[in-house]
Parts: sequence; C-alpha cells; structure tokens
Amino acid sequence: MRSRRAAVKAQRRTFMLGLMVLTVIVIGSVLLGTIRTQAAPAEPSYKYYTSIQIQKGDTLWNIADEYITDDYDSMDKYMEEICAINHILPGDIHSGQYLTIPYYSAEHLK
Repeated sequence: MRSRRAAVKAQRRTFMLGLMVLTVIVIGSVLLGTIRTQAAPAEPSYKYYTSIQIQKGDTLWNIADEYITDDYDSMDKYMEEICAINHILPGDIHSGQYLTIPYYSAEHLK
C-alpha cells in the first residue's frame, strides 16, 4: 500500500515537473519572439516633398488622403503640416494653385 502511494506521488511529481518545464519553454519562446520582433531593424524612411497643382473640385482632405503615409499619426496632423508649409488655411485652396506636399518613402533618392 505504501509503495503504491509512493509510486503515485512520484508519478505526480514527475508530471508536475514536466508541466512546469513545458510552461517555462512556452513562456521563454514567447518572450524570445517578442524580443526578436522588437529588435528587428525598422526600414528607414526618408522625407521628401512634391509639388502638385490643385484641380477643380480638389479639397485639402482629398489631397492629404492621396499622399498621406503611415509615418503620420493622423490626417489632421498631416493637413496641418501641409497648411504650415504652404502658409494657407485648410479651406484656402484654389484651382490652378500649387501646393508643396510632404511624404515619406523607403527609397533613398540622390
């Protein structure tokens, strides 16, 4: 009877130890994957400017929507930058007018 209890106890200990080792391996794998992902070098992006001519029916929102990249936090901030660069107010664009538009690209132009 005692030897059976001892055997069951030993079996339970072995199972728990195996479960703990497996848990440590899984947690370690997840942490290692997270660290590797964070350590991956980000692709550099370069800021450029282009000049566009306003066409009839264009709005600052439509223009910003066409040229915005993921490097900008929000459409509002991007439109603010366009307005600041061109010294205009958001509703102050006219057909035939030229605007300087900023954008980012991973391609390095020389």
